[in-house]
Amino acid sequence: MSLLRQLLLSVTLAILVILVGATIFSIGSARQYLDAQLQAQSDSTATSLALTLSQPSNQDPTVRELLISVLFDSGQFRVVEFLDPTGRILIRREIGDGQDERVQAPDWFSHLLPLQRHEAQRQVTNGWSQLGVVRLQANDAYARDALWTSTERIVTLTVGAGVLWGLFICLLMRWLRRALHDDVMTRVRALADGGGTADLPPVRHPGIAELREVSLAIVRTHEQVRATATEREARIESLQLELNQDPVTGLANRKYFINELRRLLEQPASQDGSSGHVMLFRQCDLQAVNQSMSRVVVDQWLRNVGQLVLELLHVRMGPQAWLARLNGSDFAFVLPMMPGPVAVRVAKAVSDVLQAQRIQLGQAGLCRWRMVLTDYESGGDLSAVLVRLDEALMRAESAGSNEVEYLPDEAMHKDAAGRVGGEQAWRNLLRNALDEGWFSLALQRDESVAAGAECVMGTLMLQEPGASEPLSGYLFMPPAVRLGMSAACDAQAVNLGLNWLATHPGDLTLRMSLASILQDDFRAEVAARLTGRPDQAASLLVELDSYGLVSYRTQIMKFAEMLREHGVRMGLRRFAEQPDALLYLHELRPDYVRVSGALIAAQADSPGARRLLVAVQETAQEVGVRVDLGAARG
Repeated sequence: MSLLRQLLLSVTLAILVILVGATIFSIGSARQYLDAQLQAQSDSTATSLALTLSQPSNQDPTVRELLISVLFDSGQFRVVEFLDPTGRILIRREIGDGQDERVQAPDWFSHLLPLQRHEAQRQVTNGWSQLGVVRLQANDAYARDALWTSTERIVTLTVGAGVLWGLFICLLMRWLRRALHDDVMTRVRALADGGGTADLPPVRHPGIAELREVSLAIVRTHEQVRATATEREARIESLQLELNQDPVTGLANRKYFINELRRLLEQPASQDGSSGHVMLFRQCDLQAVNQSMSRVVVDQWLRNVGQLVLELLHVRMGPQAWLARLNGSDFAFVLPMMPGPVAVRVAKAVSDVLQAQRIQLGQAGLCRWRMVLTDYESGGDLSAVLVRLDEALMRAESAGSNEVEYLPDEAMHKDAAGRVGGEQAWRNLLRNALDEGWFSLALQRDESVAAGAECVMGTLMLQEPGASEPLSGYLFMPPAVRLGMSAACDAQAVNLGLNWLATHPGDLTLRMSLASILQDDFRAEVAARLTGRPDQAASLLVELDSYGLVSYRTQIMKFAEMLREHGVRMGLRRFAEQPDALLYLHELRPDYVRVSGALIAAQADSPGARRLLVAVQETAQEVGVRVDLGAARG
């Protein structure tokens, strides 16, 4: 029981005792007063009657009886008697018990609080001779009625006072409880919930001195807690910066990136951020940059690059976007809740920023960025996402391209086909592009393929109406392969290339995806587009993947035979990554093979790389195939 309740209960008990005691004493005093009044009335009336009967004119028996009857009829006396000197009753008037109908007090009250029956007697004389005795007994009916009425009023007043006191106690308890809740409990709860940082609610009952003192104590405590919380938050923020911030660029570090990516992968599929994309970009020439510039300049350059990319992410994703520096040359960020088409546009915008910030490295040209993109889904494996990023980086470095390498999780989409929101977005985008003709070719000079002749490399682009920039084939072809729409996209590239060759001189190189070549109807569709256009077919070069020649030799040979029938020349890319392709080089007899820059760069330190490069060159020379080392320049 609370202290306040105990105090109010004790006061209530005291008030009840006082009220009951006052009621008892009041009734007892009234009863004593009525007893005294009855005794005085009996004595005075007996004296008056005796004097009246002592008069000579009233000594006649008839007159005497008349006087006694008149006094009895007044109703104030219960017994009126006149006795002779010997004690014989001469005249008697009496009211029996229960015969007085004027009595209103109940019997139980008369038995509980009885009044004494006072008697008085006086002698009646005639001179010195005694004529008799007058005896009176007062009637207590009126006194009992008066005592009953008085008792009713006192009890009613006492009960009414008790009820009012009880109501007052209830209201007082409710008011005090509300006052304590408003000025003490609410402020203490706000102090506890806010940890000292939130403002306290205002005092609602400033007139209560006790609560005002408690409120002042709470305010002092709040100020102390706030100071402690501010100091603690500053210490925590400092520790978080040390743990999660890269000291050079001020960006998040690898630990923060891993923790955030793990948190997104562990979220339930129904929550926001359950799927998205991860982009990683690497500065391949950081060591050369450090050798050509001072450390202070390089650090400032990295900070500027990170700040520009972070500002772009803030514009595209909002203020919650972040960028992490995983190590000296690698940077990464997460695109949660972002479907594939939107994610690749963000990746392309980041690529444009990075390309604009490249540094000249003397005769070696501009420094190189390699950019990769992959997707994730809740419940996925963190190590699998990191492995895909590493594999995509190797592909990007091997290809020597400045485009973003998009490597989606094929296993995830096979297990959850049609359920991923990004996949449906890709399907709609590609289907609309094929129906509406949103494809075009991006052309760039490719002098390494045919020395002395003008040759350009054509890259298939997708320009969605209303989009700020087009999507490169590096970005939309991986989803197209997964959706089985790559053949239609490559057929569009062939058609656009032939149309371009019809109006432009020189040669055009197009890359065909392996997934398209493996489709039976694709070969027939390409043949139909080449039929009747021998001049354009003679200027067209189709570049194939060396991996397909090793793993799908039959299908590649059939496709190559069809191209050769129409006069189309062929090339092989990423030849160094598939040394087994040397076994089939004489069968395919392409016009050229591309050797990746990684092999060229590794020959200075690796005897094995030098031997492989020599073997490639000697075999190509025997077959009559030119070797393209232009990829080494990236």
